[in-house]
Order: sequence, then C-alpha cells, then structure tokens
Amino acid sequence: MKKKISVCHIGAGRIGFTLEFDKKRKKPASHLGMWKSNKDIKLSGVSEKKNINKKLLDKISKNITVYKNFDKMIKNEKPDIVSIATWKDTHYAITNKCIDLGIKVIVLEKPLANNINQAIRLHKKINKEKVKVLVNHRRRYDEEIIKLKNKINSGFIGDIIQVSSYYVYGILTTGTHLIDTLRMLLCDVAGDIESVIGIKNEFNFFHPKDDRNIDGILFFKNKLKATIQSLDIKKYDNFDICIFGTKGKILISGIGRTGLVYEVVKSPEHSGFEELAQVPKKIFGNRPRNQFGLLAKNAVNCIKNYKAKPFCDDYESLIDMIVIDGLLKSSKKGGIKVKIKKVKK
Repeated sequence: MKKKISVCHIGAGRIGFTLEFDKKRKKPASHLGMWKSNKDIKLSGVSEKKNINKKLLDKISKNITVYKNFDKMIKNEKPDIVSIATWKDTHYAITNKCIDLGIKVIVLEKPLANNINQAIRLHKKINKEKVKVLVNHRRRYDEEIIKLKNKINSGFIGDIIQVSSYYVYGILTTGTHLIDTLRMLLCDVAGDIESVIGIKNEFNFFHPKDDRNIDGILFFKNKLKATIQSLDIKKYDNFDICIFGTKGKILISGIGRTGLVYEVVKSPEHSGFEELAQVPKKIFGNRPRNQFGLLAKNAVNCIKNYKAKPFCDDYESLIDMIVIDGLLKSSKKGGIKVKIKKVKK
C-alpha cells in the first residue's frame, strides 16, 4: 500500500475548519476539508488554542489528534506538510517556527505576513532553507481564472487599455486578493506593477481596525493603469474586475464566479461607429470552482516532485504586500506617486 503524505493543520477557525459546514459553499471549503478530501493525504493533527467543536471535527474525521501547542504537534506527528490558517498577525511567527522545525512544504493563508519588514525577512529565510510556501490567494487556484489568463495572453480582447476593479474589507485583508488577481491576469501582457497612487477612502467603509480601505491607481510596466476601489461589505460583498481591450471588454463578477465578454459590434444608433454589445457572452458560469482541491493537489505535487512549484509562492505574495505598502505610503503623503521596490526572487 502506497504511503500517504502526512499533514498537520494550525488554526481551526472559519477558513481552517468551520466553513466546511456552510451548506451553500462548494466543498471542500476549508483547510481541513481539502486535506480530508485528498486521497494522497493523511490528516493527522490539528492545533488550536481555543476549544474546538469536537462534534464537528468528528464529522471530518475521528482520527485527528487535537493539540493546543503547534510545536508539540509538529514534533509528535512529524508531518510532511503543515497548513496555517490563523489571523494575519501570527503568520510570520508561526511560519518561521515551522521552518525551524524542518517543514519543507507549507500552505499559508494570505497575507504572507502582517507588515512589509516581516514579509521580506520571511522570504529570505524561505529561500535560504529551500522551503516551498503556497499562499492561498484563491484565484491562483481557480481553473477558470487560469484559463482566462491564457485567453488574455492570446489576445482574446486585443491589447489591454484600461482596468477598473473593486474590493471590500481592508486593503491587506481582502484587497491583497484583488491586487494578486490583477497581477496574475495582467503581468504577462503588461509587465509588473512599477508605481502606485494610494488614496484614503474618506467614506470610511467597514474594515479591520488595523487595516484601512484604500483606493488607488496601479501603474504597470507598459504604462497600463488599473484602478482599485473599496466598497462596504456591510452593504454587500464585491469582487468585480472590468478589463477593457481593443477588441472588447471582460467583466469578472459574482465574487469571481462569473466571467463575461462584451464584444465590439456596429452601433445600432450611430452610423459609422462601433460600441460594446449590450448582451455579453459567458466565458465561465455562475458557479464556484474547486479552488481548495487544486490547492491541495499543488501541495501534494510539491512533495512528490522536487521540481514542482507553488501556483502562488511567497515571492508573489511578497510583491502583493510591497504594492500595498506603496499604496499606504502614498495615501499618507496625500496621494503622491510611489515607486514599487524591486526584490530579488
């Protein structure tokens, strides 16, 4: 019988555990859920400082040992992979300790760390110790968004000329997903982000205490500009991206579930003019994809094949954080243009 890959998990909150029992969410919907659903994995331990709902945990597996201390769990269980789904201000310390304990593949909830200095130090350590860190920027593990990236690269809507996008609930907490998705979709055709302008959202929409909503402009290498704007999650959730090309417009909506294309057509009202079609064509449908499943599969492959790479590694997450750091610095200086610091991969 083939030996299974051993996994331990740290943090049994919503994304780590309890979202698995949200009836509306596509399964797996959490870290514990994705590990349990992967046939190559043996989920052996979970660490959580607070009390875990044992009845719910037993529904996933009755063979998971629960620990209060993750150091002890790793030393006892000796896992091949550790996943971390704790609050962002703990990511740096926990990932650091896991590396010290010899873990070579780590799945980490975004962001990489709580601030830019932590993120840079952690990236250097990951490189030095040759650790593979998979950061859960979820659209990197969405098969339809991956296909859309390839379509954009092939000239699906021609040259990209303008982009506008929207997020909710803090530039680092959720805005990092938007910035990472924009970089994923656009870097191949536009180069990476080279400078930014950040503007405080004066409406002060709901956000974490230590993570303000910031609007801004991202300037890519080829001079493409993308705007990011924040909305109020208490009114409604939103993750819309509108990409204008010379041959049409792509709209990603439904929190990323739906992709539409508006083709260029002859104007029904003005002779000699063209406009965008009023009725779009569907690129992909209004259904969630198995993002957690692809994340787990990528992590397993990183264990089995030393050449395998994370779909979103610590470097990509670090660049996202550097962009956010630039937006924050710009917003504090009245919206001046700030260059993005380059970091070696």
